[in-house]
Parts: sequence; C-alpha cells; structure tokens
Amino acid sequence: MAIYREGYHAVDKIIKNSKNIFSDACDNGAPTRKGDEIWNLAKQLVEWYGDKESRKESRYSTGSSVTNVITLIDEWAVSDERKTLKQATEKFIVSYVTCKTGACRGYHGYISIEKI
Repeated sequence: MAIYREGYHAVDKIIKNSKNIFSDACDNGAPTRKGDEIWNLAKQLVEWYGDKESRKESRYSTGSSVTNVITLIDEWAVSDERKTLKQATEKFIVSYVTCKTGACRGYHGYISIEKI
C-alpha cells in the first residue's frame, strides 16, 4: 500500500533542489531542463496524482507558466491510525515557469512545489 511513497519522494527531491532564482525577487524553485530528473519527477507528480481540471497555463511576453494541483495521502499515518483519511490527505501546487536568467541560466525554467 505504498502508492503515494513515490509522490512524496518526488516532492521532497524537488524541494531539496530548490533555490532562490533571482537575487532581487522571491521566485524559488528547482532549475530544470526538459527530460532531466527534476522535470521527470514533476511530470510524474502531475500524471499520477494531478487533479486534471486544476491545470492552468499562462503565456506572457517573457515566457509561460503552468500550474497543477496534486493530491497525496500520508498512507502511513492512516494505517497507523494516527490520522483519518481526510486528515492525511494533502494538496500541493506544482508550478513550472520558463526562465533563462538568474539561477535558470542554462536551464529551460524551474519547478516549484507549494503545500496548500
């Protein structure tokens, strides 16, 4: 019953690889290139745990961004009866933003994770 273990692993890996993208702004995320480990982890999160109707894409003159809401369940807390299923259900926003400057130099953009 470890369906969500890979989801939590992906969230942790992306968060651990996150950094401040620009020195004069609060943008924070893990720089990524299409097809690298961070990209593939985010893709897996959205494909396996994503709420399809939550996907939002924005295009603007300097780039684009995509956000998705994912749902994970702390199944260990449920099996140990420390939490109910409702209490153990957690939602996160997974965002991808294109950029080529700051900490993104040499990358296509960055992925960020935010618990909601």
